[in-house]
Amino acid sequence: MIKEILIAIEEEARERVCREQKNLVAVKKVMELLNQIDHEVEEVPLQDRDRLSRLLVSLKGCELNEEENQLIERIITN
Repeated sequence: MIKEILIAIEEEARERVCREQKNLVAVKKVMELLNQIDHEVEEVPLQDRDRLSRLLVSLKGCELNEEENQLIERIITN
């Protein structure tokens, strides 16, 4: 019984670490994309999710992944 509980806790911790690692990769990627912008010329639309997503997709050259999209949502809501 105790072993099963510990195994479940271990699996939950592994999943949490994996999710957080993906979030860290997304943060790094979005930061890289934002660093490509000339902020003196280009306005970063921090209040408009669609425009910000389109800008980042344009810079990335492909669609944003799930973690990157979730990060955009967090940026907009802060």
